[in-house]
Amino acid sequence: MMSFKAFLQTQDDNISDEEAIQKFNEYKLEFKRQQLNDFFVNHKDEEWFKIKYHPEESVKRKDELQSALNNRVKVFLDCLDKDWFAKVSVDSEQSEQLVKLLDSIVIKLEGGTDLDLKVLDEVEVAREQDRRKTETNKAESQRRKSDDKEKSKDKETPEVTEEAKEDKKDDAKEKEGEEEEEEEKKEPEEDEEKKEVAAEEKPSRKRKREYNSDSGSESENDDASSVHSGEKSKNTSMEDAEKNESPAKNGKEGKESDVEADTDKADEEKSEKQKEEPQEEVLRPRCLHKTSSIFLRNLAPTITKQEVEAMCKRYPGFLRVAIADPQHDRRWFRRGWVTFERYVNIKEICWNLNNIRLRDCELGAIVNRDLSRRVRTVNGITSHKQVVRNDIKVAAKIIQNLDKKANLWLDENEKSVSSDIPTFGLMSKNPVMKNITDYLIEEASAEEEELLGQSGDGETGSGEGDEATCTIDRDEQLLAVLDRLLFYLRVVHSVDYYNHCEYPNEDEMPNRCGIMHARGTPPSSKVTQQEIGDYCQTFESKIASFLQPVVKLTDEELTKLGSKAPETEVEKFVVSNTQELSKDKWLCPLSGKKFKGPEFVRKHIFNKHAEKIDEVKKEVEYFNNYLKDPKRPQLPEHPGNRSQKREHPGDREAFGGGPGGPMPPRRFGGGFYGGYGGGNRNFGGGGGGFREPYREAYSRPPRGHFNRGGGNR
Repeated sequence: MMSFKAFLQTQDDNISDEEAIQKFNEYKLEFKRQQLNDFFVNHKDEEWFKIKYHPEESVKRKDELQSALNNRVKVFLDCLDKDWFAKVSVDSEQSEQLVKLLDSIVIKLEGGTDLDLKVLDEVEVAREQDRRKTETNKAESQRRKSDDKEKSKDKETPEVTEEAKEDKKDDAKEKEGEEEEEEEKKEPEEDEEKKEVAAEEKPSRKRKREYNSDSGSESENDDASSVHSGEKSKNTSMEDAEKNESPAKNGKEGKESDVEADTDKADEEKSEKQKEEPQEEVLRPRCLHKTSSIFLRNLAPTITKQEVEAMCKRYPGFLRVAIADPQHDRRWFRRGWVTFERYVNIKEICWNLNNIRLRDCELGAIVNRDLSRRVRTVNGITSHKQVVRNDIKVAAKIIQNLDKKANLWLDENEKSVSSDIPTFGLMSKNPVMKNITDYLIEEASAEEEELLGQSGDGETGSGEGDEATCTIDRDEQLLAVLDRLLFYLRVVHSVDYYNHCEYPNEDEMPNRCGIMHARGTPPSSKVTQQEIGDYCQTFESKIASFLQPVVKLTDEELTKLGSKAPETEVEKFVVSNTQELSKDKWLCPLSGKKFKGPEFVRKHIFNKHAEKIDEVKKEVEYFNNYLKDPKRPQLPEHPGNRSQKREHPGDREAFGGGPGGPMPPRRFGGGFYGGYGGGNRNFGGGGGGFREPYREAYSRPPRGHFNRGGGNR
């Protein structure tokens, strides 16, 4: 695109300033139309473009996003009923509780049950065990250090220890001597007792010997007869036992076989019952909030999401794929995240993906690390009462805009009616917005201050040092209301309020509720009213994109951008497919049939090629949807106009070029240097590429114009 200076060189010298500006506006508008049309033609077959603007693909994508949003609303209401949000505040001091809350929400989003939530308790137990281990290790290390110190002290005083040892030895010898004396006294007493016992035992032994000698012969005869009769009785009893055992053995063997058969039948019946009845598995909590993921650095615009999913489904534990929108500074290449379950060997899968090429494109797969800090802190001035009240007002506006955009909390009649009147909690059915206006109104004793002669304007800060400053005033009731709004934005709409940003496509990313910013510790020093006002103003400017409602282009703006009408495009299609061969002989190139007149060809196209007519209408709707998007992707400013940007900084915005303005489409064919004029000729004397613009910006003056040390001649 030419600059205003270059454009004037193409015009007549007698042109006026008004005519020049008017014609330059027309030139820029026509150039922008052509650029938008070329951009649409170049990218209309790519998946990311179809998802945004195609009349069929975009509807499917919107339905998927709407179902995911409804699921988030359902989970949020469930947590709200259980008072999960009332137990936690968005403060950095409660970072562990915030992380646990976010993880429990992720488990609910993944379809987990209350049993799966016990995983978080197990994690806490493991953390406590680790803390206890660290504490015990520290205690042991301290004890060892103290023991080492005592040993070192003992080594320093060896003389004292030797004297103590000698004293101990003397004490032991004295004790041994006393024990020996006691034993000697006891010995004579024991001997006298033994003699008395022996004198009593002698007559009893004599009597026993006399009795045994008189009855000796009789006892021998009796013993012989008893042995003989005992042998006979043993023989007869053995024979009787063998006779009785033979039928008993047979009976026992039969009984044992019957028992074995019964046990076999019972085992078979049990096995059949186990096959018929499903085995009751021990239910254990699933770790649904933790995943493993791979980051794909390079995805060509032609690669579709289905191809990436088909490639990754071959590996176990595959969950989902997320692909970001392309960027013009990366030649419209995209980035992707592949999510797997936690237990997989993610490094092995990453190695295998690096050996695969999709459409001759290296994926550049690397392992995606876990989030280092889930809760990030912001300025502690956010805890001040005045800032909190302002945040409640801003957050309520954002919730109203996002709910209206997503058609949440609206009846079927209210969805069709669009009202720009801010309602906050008056007409909204959102439970978070209930009675929100009660906290947006400030109260002050203005009449009392006026009667007492005090200035009620406390926000001007016109007083002296102490009057202009104030300490952080923390209102817990207002903070509880604000935290409820912030949790709603984070969980439902994926908006991190204190980071003033939105995390897009979070349901497809590895971490579905990953990062959240919280209020930091309040400053210890006093804060001025000017600092509070500056903070509120800068914060509103950063988050202004969420405060503005959805802007739709008018019909006039669409016609200026080159919107198309379905009837005219259909007529152009019919005319282009009606060819005159000769007089009264017309051809339809779609079918190859010949007709006597163009009206017959027209009827033939509408009757036999109605699908072609529908394709033309869809193409028109496709293009118009692209133009209706105020944040449509388009090419940035042409590189050749970067030098003229300093001379005419206002031309780009004054003539409707938008931020950055359009630029002609790059060409990505022809190898590595295809988009930049071919080879290194762009930076030397060859043609093409950036040669002409850089020649204008940095043109060398002729040698005669150099002043070689002669001063001002």
